[in-house]
Amino acid sequence: MSVSKAPRIRVCTVLPKDDQLLLVRHRKGDKTYWMLPGGGLDFGESFEQCAIREIKEETGLDISIERMLYLSEAICPRGTRHVVNIYLLGRIEGGTLAVPEADVIDAVEFIPVSQLSEVTLYPAIAPELQAAHAGGYAGAILNLGAMWAD
Repeated sequence: MSVSKAPRIRVCTVLPKDDQLLLVRHRKGDKTYWMLPGGGLDFGESFEQCAIREIKEETGLDISIERMLYLSEAICPRGTRHVVNIYLLGRIEGGTLAVPEADVIDAVEFIPVSQLSEVTLYPAIAPELQAAHAGGYAGAILNLGAMWAD
């Protein structure tokens, strides 16, 4: 297996609806976990364009982007992966919520913000999401630092 020497940039979107956030459930082998919807940035694509495309692909929803919230990175200790995560705040504008025909995503759901710490969330940013939600998503862009999890 060849290892890319360039970091992967993943753009994900925080999509609040009342006191819930939209998450997608990933399944890899016997492992199941939740993530904010999003995916890899394509060459020549802006963060906003990537977020809009990925949300449509993963959830069926149409969104707009309000602002950047966070930045974090995940570097595998084995040296096999390096991911830079860009977190944007979005707003749902339309579309119909649906599970994609993708192999890895098996659920798309709004999860109560109060229950985020009860699910397996990658990266593990439940406390940051809960604090941002409580504060109305105001404030400076935060660098959450290194957040690798196996």
